[in-house]
Amino acid sequence: MTIGTGNTGSRNSSRSTKNAKYSTSKIRSNQYGSGIMGGNSMLGGQPLCGLPGGSKSEIKHRFEITKKLGSGTYGKVSLAYDHKTEREVAVKLIKKSAIENKQDLVRIRREIRIMSALNHPNIIQIFEVFENRDKIILVMEYASGGELYDYVSTFGSLPEPEARRIFRQITSAILYCHKHKVAHRDLKLENILLDANNNAKIADFGLSNYFSDKTLLNTFCGSPLYASPEIINGTPWIVGVLGILLYTLVYGSMPFDGRDFNRMVRQIKRGAYFEPDTPSSLFTQIILFV
Repeated sequence: MTIGTGNTGSRNSSRSTKNAKYSTSKIRSNQYGSGIMGGNSMLGGQPLCGLPGGSKSEIKHRFEITKKLGSGTYGKVSLAYDHKTEREVAVKLIKKSAIENKQDLVRIRREIRIMSALNHPNIIQIFEVFENRDKIILVMEYASGGELYDYVSTFGSLPEPEARRIFRQITSAILYCHKHKVAHRDLKLENILLDANNNAKIADFGLSNYFSDKTLLNTFCGSPLYASPEIINGTPWIVGVLGILLYTLVYGSMPFDGRDFNRMVRQIKRGAYFEPDTPSSLFTQIILFV
């Protein structure tokens, strides 16, 4: 099953040498309990990494790669066993040769700094960052349950207690981000992972950024299917995306038709969501969000 729209109601470089040295980041706790980075970064600009790390061979022996989890524009993510900490981790390898421009470099640097600084049980943690001339290696928390999108696609609508529990975890993580002046800006089912106990873990902060009371973000980015009428009309608003997530958890479908972009935008602007044939007891609360 894939998540549909309206199927529940009446109306988607240079090469490293064998002994190349990596820098490694150390995350320390600040007064607010979140991790912050120290040292100097070979990426330039604000520091990411600092203390001397191990050689390529030392890192290879420490992390035993067991399988590939996925790949993207800049590299791949693998499941590995960390012999030092004796736990499974997700290892993301970013090839610097694949980073084509300065803007992408700035975005990657910012994503690493933001995720390393956040410390919340429902946000994927970055444990360590290794870096040499050619690569950046992120050692991250492994969420064995996969994407929330796949979970909803497989099981369809979730029982209300389960939907409520997962939704509370998502909103708790977003509230934490906002208290620390971080906007995720691409919250969707694909960017929420599940651990072995089906706890939500927000991931992929690639479009995230810092904001302040004096400097608000005005870049239009993210996934249109999760946009609210306020966002379409140019008004800052986060509640809409939360309503869409809750709707999808409860009904197993999107509230708007994403097959035609222009039609979808019109539906979002009017709030013309698909009304389910069998409304949930949470329906009134969902409509307040959407």
